[in-house]
Amino acid sequence: MKAYEKPCVMLSEELAEGVYAASGDVGNCMTVSVTSTQEWNNWSHVFEVVITHSTEVVHLSERSTVTLTFSGNITGVSSEFDVTDFSGNTVTLVRESHGNGYLSGDKMTYKVWVWAADEAAAKAISCTGATISCTHKETVQGGFD
Repeated sequence: MKAYEKPCVMLSEELAEGVYAASGDVGNCMTVSVTSTQEWNNWSHVFEVVITHSTEVVHLSERSTVTLTFSGNITGVSSEFDVTDFSGNTVTLVRESHGNGYLSGDKMTYKVWVWAADEAAAKAISCTGATISCTHKETVQGGFD
């Protein structure tokens, strides 16, 4: 395993070239997918969120923040984890304090219940987009991105 070296940024007005400093950047350490698991449960549309941690990144995830976009406006949302914001067709969820992530490929799965103005709107709603970000810290062995 190679060690991460923080890049040094230097400015020089005399040079005409620029260099993009992305050394050591591993990108987002997690991917997210969302599927409809139950079209209707008498009051909401049920979705399953699956988060997978990279097998190439060395750190512990302290928090994951998922933002979901739906095909129509929602009037309410519920989940096993904190719903920090919902407005229009967007929902933001946060999962705090978990240790997933040390080169593991760990998967986290949870449900999100979404309801709309009426039964027809809730049945028809679909998830059209999902993004995820991770807040992380070093492992006990000192490893880090």
